[in-house]
Amino acid sequence: MKRKTVLLAVLNAAAAIAVGIGAGLLYKYYFRSDGMASRDDMKILSDKIAALSAAVDAKVGVAAIFSTADTLVTSSDEFPMMSVMKFHQALAVAAWLRQNRVPLDAEVEVTPDMLPGGTWSPMRDSFPQGGSFSYRELLRYSLEYSDNNACDILFSLSGGPERTDSYIRSLGIDGFGISCTEAMMHEEPGISDRNRTTPLSAALLLEKFWNMRDEDPYSRFIWETMASCRTGMARIPGHIASKASAIAHKTGTGYVTPEGRIAAVNDIGIVVLPDGSRFSLAVFISDAGCTPEQCESLIAGIAAVVYERAASAMTEEDVETRD
Repeated sequence: MKRKTVLLAVLNAAAAIAVGIGAGLLYKYYFRSDGMASRDDMKILSDKIAALSAAVDAKVGVAAIFSTADTLVTSSDEFPMMSVMKFHQALAVAAWLRQNRVPLDAEVEVTPDMLPGGTWSPMRDSFPQGGSFSYRELLRYSLEYSDNNACDILFSLSGGPERTDSYIRSLGIDGFGISCTEAMMHEEPGISDRNRTTPLSAALLLEKFWNMRDEDPYSRFIWETMASCRTGMARIPGHIASKASAIAHKTGTGYVTPEGRIAAVNDIGIVVLPDGSRFSLAVFISDAGCTPEQCESLIAGIAAVVYERAASAMTEEDVETRD
């Protein structure tokens, strides 16, 4: 029988004070659906993540959901998504295309004024005069290459940030908000946190997507594109790329604040193990006083210990099943 574990580790000083614990301490809950105490391996995993996170000067939030239904959450706070939002948008665009019976290969005319400079845009760099692009190409630029102009073109075609927000909520997901385009965030970086999420919200959306990834050509294309993502390869894929049979992920990176701190270094993704088991992982780092490389190394380290736990959990379950 699969054992469902939920672990909540909330780094929240106010909550700690409310229960009489000194501010700044790790405040943890362990419980299972059957009322029994959590398995030791989940506590060990939580402690490993806490130790890794303590080594950097940053706010860190992690959520992991295993195919055994075990769940780990280290923070209930909301974090700025940055380009992680493009995953949410891709799902909303796919729904809009599906609803309007528009094929992925339908083309859109992109003019030079739709490709402003000063922002990350491999599409503009390759095609400064624009041209005809299919929805498939625009989604690939946005998801695989994190192209900001492609993202905003898709917003303009599919109803804007508001429709993306509404669609994700229609899936039963909350704990997030999307209200800004890439152009808005480029013009005023401080509003980037309006596109926000809790780690658990992001992990739950990944789980929703896993269950719908083979439903139609739109969902299959999103899965295949995220699985071929080459941005942020030092993050979730970092130490586990050679071990996993598939990693579909989406990164997000923020600006440097006037105080010299990094607003965000994020990665969310689904990792499939060779035995077919999997886990959804969301790692958000904000207000970082360390280097981008240290942030990426932290994400890779967290992914590695979560992978180890997933592999050992499935081995244990196989033994129980045989018994």
